[in-house]
Amino acid sequence: MKPAAVIGSVAILFLFLVYILFNHSNSPGQSRSQGSPNTDLANNKVEGAPESFVTLKMIMPGDQSSRMGDFVENELNERLKKDLNMNLELTYIPWSNYQQKLELALSTGEDYDLFWYGAPFVSVYSTKGYIQPLDELLDQYGQDLIQHIPDENFKQNRIDGKLWAIPSQAFTSAGKFSSVMVRQDLLEKVGMTDIKTISDLEQFYQSMHAIDPSYYGYLETDRGHELLWRELTDRNYSSLDERMLFMVDEDSGEMLSYVESDLFKKVAQLRESWVNKGIIDKNLVGNPAAKIDQENAGKLLFRVGAVSRAMENLQTARNADPNARLREYYLATAKPKYITTPSNEAFMITSASKNPERAMMFMNWILHSKENYNFIIYGVEGKDYELENGKIKQLTNDQLMYEWMWRNKDYFIAPASVEDDIIDDMLKNDENSRISKLFGFHFNEAPVKNEIAQVMAVYKEKFEPINFGLASYNQYYEDALAALKKAGFDIVFAELKKQFSEFKLQARSGEDNPS
Repeated sequence: MKPAAVIGSVAILFLFLVYILFNHSNSPGQSRSQGSPNTDLANNKVEGAPESFVTLKMIMPGDQSSRMGDFVENELNERLKKDLNMNLELTYIPWSNYQQKLELALSTGEDYDLFWYGAPFVSVYSTKGYIQPLDELLDQYGQDLIQHIPDENFKQNRIDGKLWAIPSQAFTSAGKFSSVMVRQDLLEKVGMTDIKTISDLEQFYQSMHAIDPSYYGYLETDRGHELLWRELTDRNYSSLDERMLFMVDEDSGEMLSYVESDLFKKVAQLRESWVNKGIIDKNLVGNPAAKIDQENAGKLLFRVGAVSRAMENLQTARNADPNARLREYYLATAKPKYITTPSNEAFMITSASKNPERAMMFMNWILHSKENYNFIIYGVEGKDYELENGKIKQLTNDQLMYEWMWRNKDYFIAPASVEDDIIDDMLKNDENSRISKLFGFHFNEAPVKNEIAQVMAVYKEKFEPINFGLASYNQYYEDALAALKKAGFDIVFAELKKQFSEFKLQARSGEDNPS
């Protein structure tokens, strides 16, 4: 064939292809409005991104800041569209009623895909059928999660051989919720340097209250008991969970009834005295929203610590008072700290999820690189944050994703605003710690689900006021305990002890026969 003929044939073929493409793009039903999530996906997707575009629905606690809303709608979803061919739709539920509204959404089968909660709720939600096992999803889509989160963290979320949650945090965790966080600047203002005893906390409140009565003492009454245990008993105890019914003796390995112990009496009577002294304010007890408001206003002198809470809450404190400084202390420092869960943060995929694969991909994407990690937590470099001498300097006061939910030893960067000694305290927290007898244990509530529902209803009505210090232990305890027993407390306790004994036998068997 002559060259001219070849060129002519190629030109005709080229024009024919252009014609087909032009008509296809303008045929009925094929047009797309400008700004559609699917626009130019073929050109924008990275290699290996899923073919189908989905919206991932995620539940988070708290209140969405203005910048967070803007960030998700723009920079974050633009990146997620490119990398994972998905759009993130966040639903925020205020902390004050997070559990109630979350469980309502889960129990009614709303089509959310992913949500956060504390590790103790994993066994509860798996028993209720709210969440799905994740082993296959993790194996297929979670290689970066496996690489950057220790295996022991995953083990805590395994029940009956199945994985039910992603332990998103991989950091120090010993003694979590058994320390106290104080306003260090105000502590020094009244001539004190540190907190070593319960009496020190009382003195701090009294001295500061004399200067300015608008400040509240306040130590959470729905937590904080383990902080007080460090001084109120010579034994080493750890709570089974956040419901404060049971505890384990770390020295003997015995499961005990906390509500029937002399230690419960000591805590209740101490809190009652704090209510009378004004250290615990009646308007804040049992009202998380009011407590958060006072903390945001810089009016709380102390609260329960969480290993790294002094770092996490510093920006909030400084929004109210630019000179605020925070510090965490343990009472009875000679006593050991225990690791009950290496990560208290758990992300779960709902049973009703329409996009479980993409939910796991999203979790994995966060830890795929330091760039992704910094991006979702801190935002856009130069706009939301900048690096200053190897530390993070935030350029906006608006909260993005909660850093503590994702904190990872491989990617952690200290905030520029936090003093080096605070960071040093946190990084060394796990030194000389011990593994709790509860490590890896999950109470399967299915055999006693009716009894435990009745027990918790009675606890909330009759024991919470005593535990909060609002009702006299001496006056109301016997009646409250009788009601608890009638509701089936002994049946629940017997089942718990049975399961815990089996767990210990299996643990010992594993030690005697290592694979």
